[in-house]
Amino acid sequence: MPTDQLFNRLDVAKNKGIGVDLPIFGSVGSGIKLNYTTIDQAAANAKNLLLTNNGERIMQPNLGCNLYRSLFENETDSMADNIKSTIITQFDYWLPYIFINSLDVLTDPDYNTVTVNIKISLKNNTFDTRSIELEVRRTS
Repeated sequence: MPTDQLFNRLDVAKNKGIGVDLPIFGSVGSGIKLNYTTIDQAAANAKNLLLTNNGERIMQPNLGCNLYRSLFENETDSMADNIKSTIITQFDYWLPYIFINSLDVLTDPDYNTVTVNIKISLKNNTFDTRSIELEVRRTS
C-alpha cells in the first residue's frame, strides 16, 4: 500500500484546524472548537448529516437523514430498516469518503425516540474509527 494512503496530509500539521467540531462552542470562554484530524472532522460531518432533515439547508433540499421526521411516522416492523437504508444512501451521496463499519438503529415508540449507533472510518484509512451515538427524541 502506498504511504500516502496510510495517512492524510492534512493530519500532519497538528496546529492547523481542518474544520469546526460539534457542538460548535466548547467550555465557557474557549471559543469555537476545531478538529485537527480528518477522521474527527468526518465524524462531525456525519453528525451534521444525521441531524439534518431534508429541506433545512437552502439550495440543498435533499441533504439530511430525516431522523426527526421519522419520530412522527407510524411504527412499523420495517421502520428501523428504512432509516438504515436512508442513512446509507445519504452517506454514499453526501459523504462518499466515509466508510460505515457498523450501523444500528433502535426505535422506541413508547418514548418517541430513535437511537442511531454508527461506527465510521475513512475509506482510505480503516484503522482509525469513530463511534457516534445519537438519540433523537420527540419533545412534547
